[in-house]
Amino acid sequence: MDFATLRKGAGFDLPKVAIMLHQPSVAGQRAALLALVADHPALFERYQDNHPKSAEATLKRRSFAASFVVDVHGEARFVGMYAIKGWTFRDFAQLQADPQRQALAALIEGEGGSADPAAEGAGQGRAVFDLEPLEALAGLNGRLVVRRPAGQAYMRLAENCPLPLFRIEETAQYVPPLPEWDALVLTAAQIKALPKSWGERMTQWRGIYLIVDARDGARYVGSAYGAENILGRWRAHVAGDKGVTVELGKRDPALFRFSILELLSPTASVGDVVLREGSWKERLGTRLWGLNKN
Repeated sequence: MDFATLRKGAGFDLPKVAIMLHQPSVAGQRAALLALVADHPALFERYQDNHPKSAEATLKRRSFAASFVVDVHGEARFVGMYAIKGWTFRDFAQLQADPQRQALAALIEGEGGSADPAAEGAGQGRAVFDLEPLEALAGLNGRLVVRRPAGQAYMRLAENCPLPLFRIEETAQYVPPLPEWDALVLTAAQIKALPKSWGERMTQWRGIYLIVDARDGARYVGSAYGAENILGRWRAHVAGDKGVTVELGKRDPALFRFSILELLSPTASVGDVVLREGSWKERLGTRLWGLNKN
């Protein structure tokens, strides 16, 4: 069984269908794009409503589009079928001035530049497509997973791209489960675009964390407690252009990597948390050779 068979069974003539296999080149941006589908579907539509010239030309010749997002493992998850209702030309200034595109850039930019098709290389402008979500095959949205085919092009012709089915999951799920706390390592860009389901859990996590500056390996130990616990502290660290302490303030938070050294009870007192923080600073030597000065 392949996706081409499903499309034909649903009444789609293959030569009228384009396949969009959205895959930003940077792994962190792929994760952010999946979170975008799950938590900000309107912004995802802004992401896929314009394309570089070669892909744009394909869409102009087709009546329908099947949309997938490729994850960091090379698996492509089905987002849905769309009718291509037409398109309107927008110049580069109009694309950049769109508030939704600005919000999109804020969520998925970071490592490797922006993943928004309208943000770079648009020349004098682009066609912005009117893509209407269809009910056909909607029961498979977020559930159907295929292997990404070989080749670099993300826009494919349906008749040349059968897409063998890898699996169909019981429930729709665009975002993978949150890793266990001791396996979690996040970049600043990933924290800014954190999936809602991950954030809800991480606000319950209280404990001691480590920041490593990817530029030179310098380390900082911090503690998290209060209303948003780990998540609140990490978001504070990446909110500005500089770090939030004297030593971190000399560095670019975009280069920080975050992990958890020790998870404590959600009811642990502030005193207990600070005591454990001091213990980790001593063991890792971050007061003498790192970024902790107290």
